[in-house]
Amino acid sequence: MAMRSMWKGLISFGLVNIPVALYPAVEDKQLRFNQLHKEDGGRIGYEKVCKECGKTLEAEEIVRGYEFEKDRYVTISEEDFDKFARVASRAIAMQQFVDASDIDAIYLDKAYYLGPEEAGKMPYALLLEALKRAKKVGVAKMVMRDQEYLALIRPVDQVLVLNIMHYPDEIRKPEGIGLPSAEVKLGDRELEMAGLLVKSMSGEFQPAEFPDTYREELLEMIRAKAEGAEYQPVEASLLPTNVIDIVARLKASIDQAEEQKKGKQARG
Repeated sequence: MAMRSMWKGLISFGLVNIPVALYPAVEDKQLRFNQLHKEDGGRIGYEKVCKECGKTLEAEEIVRGYEFEKDRYVTISEEDFDKFARVASRAIAMQQFVDASDIDAIYLDKAYYLGPEEAGKMPYALLLEALKRAKKVGVAKMVMRDQEYLALIRPVDQVLVLNIMHYPDEIRKPEGIGLPSAEVKLGDRELEMAGLLVKSMSGEFQPAEFPDTYREELLEMIRAKAEGAEYQPVEASLLPTNVIDIVARLKASIDQAEEQKKGKQARG
C-alpha cells in the first residue's frame, strides 16, 4: 500500500530544486490505553474549560498564547502565523554538506523518508548518488507546521532520509549526574577484562534480533484477559544492586556472552 505524504516541497541547494514529498519513516507501535470509569467501564472524556470563568469552550473559541511573564500572555492568531510564515516555507534549504561522523547522534530526532515527485526523480537520484560517493550528509533548514527546523539529509540504500535535528541550545550539558572524575584509577586487569567483554559481545547489528518483548508479552496478557483467562508473565531476572569484584563479574559476563553467541550460531 502506498504511503501517504505529510508534506510537499523542494530540496533546494545552489540553483537546483528537487520536488519531494515527506513520509513518516517510523511507525509508533507503543500500546495506547484509554482511561475508563472503574465502576461501569465507560470511557473518560475531557473538556476544555477556561480556568478564568469556568466556561466549557469550543475549538473556535480557543487561541494560542505565549506566556512572556508570569500569568501574562500574548495571543497569536492563525493570521499572525500566516504573516510570519517564511517565503521559503516549502523549501528544504540545504546549508552545508558535512561528514556523517561530524554529527553526534544526540542531535537527531524524528526520521522521515524523502520521496521524489515525478519531475524530480532524476535530480533526486543524482543527489542520492553524489552524497554516497562523497560520503557526505546534508544539513538543511525547513519550515513545517509553523516552526523552523534544522534537518539532516542522508542517503540510506536507495532513499534519502531526513532527520529533524535538535538545535545546539536544546542539548543539555551532562552536569550534575555523578560522572566519574579524572581521579578514578582504572587498573590494567580491569581494562583488559572489559575489552574482552566488549569483544565477546561484538557483532553485526541486526535489528530483527531485538524485538520489543515487553510489548509482545503485554499483548499476550491483553488477549488472555479478553478471553477470560489468567496470564502469568515470564519472571525477569533482577540485576544485582551491589558489584564488589568487578573482575570476577567481567569474567562471568564474558563466559555468558560466549555461551549465548554459541547458542545463536547453533540455531542458525
